[in-house]
Amino acid sequence: MNTKIILLTILISITIFGVVVAQNNLSQMLYDQYPQFKENEIVEKRFSHEELMEALKKLHKSDLIKIVNAGHSIEGREIKLIQIGTGSINVMAWSQMHGDESTATMALLDLINFFDSDNKNFADVRKLITDKISFYFIPMLNPDGTENFTRRNDLDIDINRDALRLQFPESKILKAVRDSLKPVFAFNLHDQSTRYTVGNSYKVATISFLAPAYNYEKDINEVRENAMKLIVHLKKELDNFIPGHIAKYSDDFEPRAFGDNFVKWGNSLILIESGGWKNNYEKQFLRKINFIALISGLYSIANGSYKNESIEDYKAIPQNQKKLFDLLLRNVTINNYEKEYIIDIGINQNEEGTSDNRDFYFNGTIEDIGDLSTFYGFDEIDCKGMKLKQAKIYPDTFANINDLKKIDIPKRILSNGYSFVKVDSIVTDDKFTLLPINVIKSDMGFKVEFGINEPANFILTENDELVFTCVNGFLYDVRSQKIYIKNGRIFK
Repeated sequence: MNTKIILLTILISITIFGVVVAQNNLSQMLYDQYPQFKENEIVEKRFSHEELMEALKKLHKSDLIKIVNAGHSIEGREIKLIQIGTGSINVMAWSQMHGDESTATMALLDLINFFDSDNKNFADVRKLITDKISFYFIPMLNPDGTENFTRRNDLDIDINRDALRLQFPESKILKAVRDSLKPVFAFNLHDQSTRYTVGNSYKVATISFLAPAYNYEKDINEVRENAMKLIVHLKKELDNFIPGHIAKYSDDFEPRAFGDNFVKWGNSLILIESGGWKNNYEKQFLRKINFIALISGLYSIANGSYKNESIEDYKAIPQNQKKLFDLLLRNVTINNYEKEYIIDIGINQNEEGTSDNRDFYFNGTIEDIGDLSTFYGFDEIDCKGMKLKQAKIYPDTFANINDLKKIDIPKRILSNGYSFVKVDSIVTDDKFTLLPINVIKSDMGFKVEFGINEPANFILTENDELVFTCVNGFLYDVRSQKIYIKNGRIFK
């Protein structure tokens, strides 16, 4: 081998090594420097179409970013299409196809800030992506559903089941953008239940990926294979921050869904489902993870590094399973017909929208009881030796909710095993109170029940000593006096 060949080989090796090092460092740099790019105008997951439009106006500061009107929803709200980059590889993405799935929409705002930034640490990354790729994205495909923070559009239609009939304006816009761009890659950005686990494990599925099937046989062609390879790359990047919390979504073929049809139409599609992370109610951590995934994905497409991944690694990703409760109480003793039984109690703290849908409260419900040994909880307590007793209503009646604010509720009420208080007057239309107690209108015929789908209110004792008072699916720890109750409910 002559000297020139040796030098050329060394140079190629250094170049390849440099790309790998840059790729490996990129996700960590994005993670560390993310606060510079986070769009702080929107920091809660329930935001309106108008708020998004205002944020886009503020972000539209350079010629690099082009924003056009792609059409209108059934109710006449604008649906925007945004372009970043001028490269020959077309890549597209869309978010909030379901109006109550907003995590990726927030991340896309951060992505705009990233490309409009003068941060020199990422100058080469931005240049490579924008030179190689034209990235088009719709940040809110279903603005009508967003207004009510609901899954479906104004006609109660799931847009993701209209890929064949294409009857609704939101569906037609997505298909028209796809047909005009014929993207090499596409990102379908969603939120999933926070109660999925990674396979049969206790770990919550924070991110679930999918390279959708294009037929019932789930065949793998080059288009689907490329999506699988890119997912493997993204998993490796995100494993730096959420190791063990990445799953694979079911690839059962759905002929009406857009993701499956994108693959059928020749586009390598990556589904990203943002799931759960403990105490991350506003999804801000998952927003950050989405941001890293999108930038890392675009960079890998631009430099072609995804091509080196193996689809066998994709197949090895565990599939998500619905195995989580928000609170799981194990080994609780109940007494019925003078016999004792051991049960587990699975409780979910379900989010309910406020009247304007801009905020939410919790509705704690008993989801299941019995042998739940194959399930897990975000929070788990072994209640061995503890007995379940029915929730109690405080014997005294208060004039109104404001009167409750004048007393020490934990000391006077919760510590004595009461989950409810009565008041004579309730003037609010709200169905919840931020006080750590449930409130009942005194003239209401209210009956305390324990069972599946009933409100989660009860007490737990050990050797006849009160241990926990459960209010609306949350616990007050009598021994430590710690309050974990997010809100009570109002019954009237």
